Amino acid sequence: MNGLSKIEVRALLKLKEEKTITELANKLGLSIYRTSVLVASLERKGLVKTEKRGKYKIASLSEAKPAELFRKLASRFGHMPLDEILSGRNLALLAVLKHTPLSAHELCIKGNLSRSTLYYAIDKLSDYGLIGKKDGGYFLMERYELLHGFAVEFYELQNSIKAREFSEDSALIWSGVGEFILSMGEYRGKDVGNFHLTGLERFSDFGVDIIGTGRHHYYYSEKAKRLSLEDVIVHALLIDFGPRTILYSIVLLLACKGRINQKKLFRLGRKYDVSVSELLGYLEGKEVKRYPYPPMEEVREIFKMYFGEGKWVR
Repeated sequence: MNGLSKIEVRALLKLKEEKTITELANKLGLSIYRTSVLVASLERKGLVKTEKRGKYKIASLSEAKPAELFRKLASRFGHMPLDEILSGRNLALLAVLKHTPLSAHELCIKGNLSRSTLYYAIDKLSDYGLIGKKDGGYFLMERYELLHGFAVEFYELQNSIKAREFSEDSALIWSGVGEFILSMGEYRGKDVGNFHLTGLERFSDFGVDIIGTGRHHYYYSEKAKRLSLEDVIVHALLIDFGPRTILYSIVLLLACKGRINQKKLFRLGRKYDVSVSELLGYLEGKEVKRYPYPPMEEVREIFKMYFGEGKWVR
């Protein structure tokens, strides 16, 4: 997970006004070499820019949105230990905390955090008065909304940088903590390093071959080695929660009824804020009689087209 270290946050605080590498090194009490490496890391993350002026290299905060937000929060909350608050997994927790309470389970899912790491971060941020607890859930105190905004924009910027490295034509569809889904015109294969083709195009792996739209969608994660049926379905619905996607998702659920992990499907639905309960109702013959959900007869016709009448499960 590409977050921020304490020393990186300290460097950002010192760079509210531009400085030479030597000046920054003196302020941080570091060697010029280590400071140069530090600045290069922040530059790769899009938060710092550098330029040569004669024999000096000048560093300052960039014009990227998270850097602009950092200027504001450093001004407003400069009296707080921001190097502690914004570093490590605390930043991941800030990215997913909201004003409405979320359970520890939901925060773990959305923030890609283990339960032990989550509670450690909750304790830390609670010590600084950032987090409240209500109805068994945790929420961010309203006055610290700017910290949440910075965390969200920081991860989106990191994801955008990785997406552009994969394809200049890419556009983020969804951005999370250390993971994202992008859309691009070029097909690069099903699994390319940490990038995995997903959405409707991946339905063919499970027997439902669909004509694409000309755009290809890839899910990035350093943790996922391959995508499950449940991942692919929820990603498809996240990309386009429309009649066509819903119809083919229901068909695929019916075709794989015996091996679908409903618990995992619900967990992914909560992670991506995608409703899956209505789709799962079709497995029990519960047709949803409102747009954009399809009539059961249409589901049956598409199912027969792919799998034949004899495999219809109702």
